[in-house]
This record gives sequence, structure tokens and C-alpha cells, in this order.
Amino acid sequence: MSTTPEKVREVIGHYIEAWNTNNKALLLSLFAEDAQWTDPVGGPTFVGHEGVAGFWDFAHQGNDRELEAEPRQIIACANEGILHFTMKVRIPAENKGLDLQVTDHFVLNEDGLIATARAFWDEACVNCPEGMELFVPDIT
Repeated sequence: MSTTPEKVREVIGHYIEAWNTNNKALLLSLFAEDAQWTDPVGGPTFVGHEGVAGFWDFAHQGNDRELEAEPRQIIACANEGILHFTMKVRIPAENKGLDLQVTDHFVLNEDGLIATARAFWDEACVNCPEGMELFVPDIT
């Protein structure tokens, strides 16, 4: 079975949904057991469901952190896709926030699961939401 652009769009849609509904199980279900996820490119690669779960847990550390993926554009060609989006991170109790412009590249395997995910962003992609203090995550 070959993975179609329609399937790529569906998976990316569920990826956005997982972030926006805080649904870790949904996110994990989109990745192959041996998936590789690098976020950002040049950083460590998270491998398999354990690695994907670890990245999710890092992104959600602290009970007061709210995350929202706001899609700007989805491009699907064959079994690959590009997602341009803004990851909005908010910590309302501290009036802190972060808007990160991200470009994700996904490659789906024959089963329609994410085999590789690579996120592209750097310092120039970071914005502070109006009226908030910039949230700087501890990535060490």
C-alpha cells in the first residue's frame, strides 16, 4: 500500500489535533514504533514511541503550561508533508508566553504512520505575545 497525499493531510490534521486537545495517546498513535523525530534539526533525535513520549512530556512539563498549534499551511506530496504553524505556549499564572514559527517535515511509511519528523526553527522564529513576558524554556 502506498501512502497518498490525502493520508498525509489526515495525519498532519491529527497531529495538530493532538497538540490542541492535549492528547498524548493520539500523538503517539501517529508515529511508527521506530520513528525518528528531531526538533529542532541539529538537536537530539527522539527515537520510537519512548522518544516521542519523552518529547511530549518535555513540552508539557509543569501543569500550568498551555500549548496550541495554529496551522498556517499544509503541503502534501506523495508520502511526505510540510506543516507551517505557530506553536503558542502560554503560562497564564505567570503571564508568560512564546510564539514559535515552526516548519515540520514529515515522511510517512507504507502503513501511513510518521517514520520521520523534522522540525525547523531557530531564534529568529521566536516572538513574545503582546502583553506577556517572554517564556524561555529550559532545554538543557
